[in-house]
Amino acid sequence: MLPDLIGATRDYWRKLDAVEAAYHRNELTAKEVDAEVKALMVELGQTRRQLLRDSWAIAQTFVNQQGEALAGVAALGVLAYVWLVANGQA
Repeated sequence: MLPDLIGATRDYWRKLDAVEAAYHRNELTAKEVDAEVKALMVELGQTRRQLLRDSWAIAQTFVNQQGEALAGVAALGVLAYVWLVANGQA
């Protein structure tokens, strides 16, 4: 199952708002805010990288399983384009 990037982004903003509120209540120093924001960015970045890795793996699996079909469709597309160009239609 793919990571939920939208949910992770929503959580990131919710946590960021909480950090900002804590700063305004003088519960966190500017240095602590910087550290919290950096940690939240790392967390969101990990989710994003995991989604990209998983999506790439899915795409590779699809191409490996459907390679011949994809090649056939591409060949038909090229032939149709060549035919249209040769007949002055494109």
